[in-house]
Amino acid sequence: MRPEKQQAIKLRKNGRSYSQIGKYLNVPKSTLSYWFSNLKISQDAQDLINIRSHKKSTAALIKRNKQQTFLAKERAAVIREESKKEVVNLIKDPLFVSGISLYWAEGYKKGAYGSKWKSVDFANSDPEMISIMMKFFIKICGISINKIRAQVIAHENVNIDLAVKYWSKLTKISPERFIKTSLPKKIISKNKRKNSNLTHGTLHIRINDVRFFFKIIGWIDGLKKILGP
Repeated sequence: MRPEKQQAIKLRKNGRSYSQIGKYLNVPKSTLSYWFSNLKISQDAQDLINIRSHKKSTAALIKRNKQQTFLAKERAAVIREESKKEVVNLIKDPLFVSGISLYWAEGYKKGAYGSKWKSVDFANSDPEMISIMMKFFIKICGISINKIRAQVIAHENVNIDLAVKYWSKLTKISPERFIKTSLPKKIISKNKRKNSNLTHGTLHIRINDVRFFFKIIGWIDGLKKILGP
């Protein structure tokens, strides 16, 4: 038996990987695979190999995730900066100004400042405000009605089915595109009356599009720059 083969088998029985043995002996993996085809190793040696392989895979996964996160942040920054520059022309449209101002005030923005969830989400109980935002999303942003989802958030005194019908009729979002709401009953003080202004609850308009989310944030940035001191 060749000395290299004997040494390779010894290293393998000690729990060394193909890569380690190949590098140490300058032997290709194909040759090692042939040499080890009928080789039986102890459970301890196999455990060492498995642990090392798991650590290597985990390290590679962490590195890949970090790289993907870095690239995602770069793409978001580019989208945000380009959208910021568009505001100079878009600000001439009253619907744009109304929509982006309302989103600035009432829309979800935490995704731009560290939160993992990055989706457009506007919530309000005012039907007129909801109507304006629907026009903004469809006419200004070019979002298809089929890409928009909704969710009703309400206290236990609100009939969710009736609320969904109400908001569906107002927004033209089909009931099938409403996210189901399941909320626990809240304790209401005897000294407090239920808010009669929230007959239909609060409606969330949601668009799950990361690029569009950062476009909205960029528009807000642009509006701040124009209106700021």
